[in-house]
Amino acid sequence: MDLKNIEQLMELMRKQGFNHVKVESKDQKVEITMQAPVTASTMAGMPMMGAPMMGAPMMSAPMSAVPQPPAPKADTPSGTAKSFASGHILKSPFVGTFYRSSSPGSDPFADVGARVKKGQTLCIIEAMKLMNEIEADRDGVIREILVENGQPVEFDQALFVIE
Repeated sequence: MDLKNIEQLMELMRKQGFNHVKVESKDQKVEITMQAPVTASTMAGMPMMGAPMMGAPMMSAPMSAVPQPPAPKADTPSGTAKSFASGHILKSPFVGTFYRSSSPGSDPFADVGARVKKGQTLCIIEAMKLMNEIEADRDGVIREILVENGQPVEFDQALFVIE
């Protein structure tokens, strides 16, 4: 794979919002990981607000030598959902844009104080032009919605507190 092909692949990654890609052929292996730049807010342990940014790529010929970026840390241990004294945290299964309703004029799927059933749609996360319904993973009452409508979310970011 020549430099021009790698540059085209990186541009496609930026446009599509990918942060990691592996390409293998019979005699070549290329792995590219785009990392968000370090800012003062991330250094201070504060969550970044706004759209995610792509930084400089990391490339390596041997795939095993490419360091994997750490998963974004929330205020809670990692995992898709954990129980806490204040409630059960439902986390985002992937990166995308958080929407509380199916369309801009529609009522939200769930509000604070609403009783929800396991499997009930709580929000939509748009990722790469696909609308993915996020469902409650247990019965309970929505105690807190931790994300604003239209806000970008990261993998493993806390979305809801369910008691």
